[in-house]
Amino acid sequence: MKPPRFHPSPQRHRRALTIVELLVVLAIIALLTGLGLSAYKTQIAKAESIDAIVKLKGMYAGLASYLVDKSSWPQEPEDDSEDSDDALWEWWKKEMKPYGINEADWYTTSHLRRLNRELKESGGKTTSLKELQEALSFPSIIPTQFPAGPTEPYRYDNQPWVSETGEYHGDDGIYTIMPKGNIHKMMTTSQVNAAKGKSPAAPAKK
Repeated sequence: MKPPRFHPSPQRHRRALTIVELLVVLAIIALLTGLGLSAYKTQIAKAESIDAIVKLKGMYAGLASYLVDKSSWPQEPEDDSEDSDDALWEWWKKEMKPYGINEADWYTTSHLRRLNRELKESGGKTTSLKELQEALSFPSIIPTQFPAGPTEPYRYDNQPWVSETGEYHGDDGIYTIMPKGNIHKMMTTSQVNAAKGKSPAAPAKK
């Protein structure tokens, strides 16, 4: 007796996607792309915050070493010339270099990225890290000026030793480092204005 022959099932005709199904697929792709982009931006923001904190802590360590070595806080030179700001920055860089603070330590990635974005928006081309640093009129972080003396910088608990020179993290605040070495976020101008707007003065009762 012959075994029965195998008859393959007839090939099914594939149905084309309807417009609704195609729109659903495109919506899912757009959603996944948006989620991925949002996660990427979040990771970039975290990395930039970490970079700023590392730079601030490095400057704090350098200033603490300077304070022990010189028994005084660095005293900025007096200069009333037109190029006083540039001369001041160069003085700070030269003064702190022996204490482990190099040229790149004065610049944060968030500050450089913001400058790069502004150059692109104005039609400029993307430049190298060195060119970006040269394009800046001031570094990303700045030490506070204290009177001379070994204990003066520790007398003011609410006065930061070093702070960022601008709002480089959006509404995440301006990073500062305090006399005890703790990182503190200073409110940005937009945060201060928002806080004032949320707490209006209560109307006087008649």
